[in-house]
Amino acid sequence: MHKAKIVCHRGASQTAPENTMASLEGAIALGAFAVEFDIRTSKDDVLYVMHDETVDRTTNGSGYFSDMTSAEIDELDAGSWFGAEFAGERVPRLDAFLDACKGRIATYAEIKLADPARVRDKLASRRLLADAWTFSFDQGIRAETRARVPDFRRMVLFEHVGSVERAVALGAHILEFNENTLTPERCSEAKAAGLLTQMFYGGSERAVFETAVRCGVEQMNIDAVTLFREVEAGLLADVG
Repeated sequence: MHKAKIVCHRGASQTAPENTMASLEGAIALGAFAVEFDIRTSKDDVLYVMHDETVDRTTNGSGYFSDMTSAEIDELDAGSWFGAEFAGERVPRLDAFLDACKGRIATYAEIKLADPARVRDKLASRRLLADAWTFSFDQGIRAETRARVPDFRRMVLFEHVGSVERAVALGAHILEFNENTLTPERCSEAKAAGLLTQMFYGGSERAVFETAVRCGVEQMNIDAVTLFREVEAGLLADVG
């Protein structure tokens, strides 16, 4: 067993408001290998880091993100909902977010609603592309990424593709499991096929983390980073 690389899901989202500069800085402070973040496009075609279709949950505003201009989005408070100490935290423009990543942390760009070629070019212009990868739950965006930007590394979900063979056929670079799809056999098969293995888990059950460590998952896309490292350290000590 070896230590897994940490991917901070929406940044350090347990200690700072998700998908903000504060959560990015928190991920870097945790020593994460990569930060996962979500990308949406404003009404006037500016790319932002934002998860939800609406701004209601994570800002002091309301309405659909795609109906808002960049001027309106830039005025939103994206921190007070999480804690008073984060009052005034903004919804980051993608440009500023990537500038802050450069030379400090790798990037996992989940595209909610954006042109994948634009995202790729912004990463490339900052020399971030080599360590970056992307995914989208939108089938059309996934197909567009494969067709138009083949040098943008792509992740697929095991629950979508159903087999390691299919992931390879799609030209994927990373295969992500969850607590329901991860098995030692699938993880080993993926590695043998040349795929990087990753697991997403948004919870904090020690047993799930123990399974991931025992399976040898190479990258953990998680919220509870400190707990995972604690579980991992205990298991590695036992076999050491």
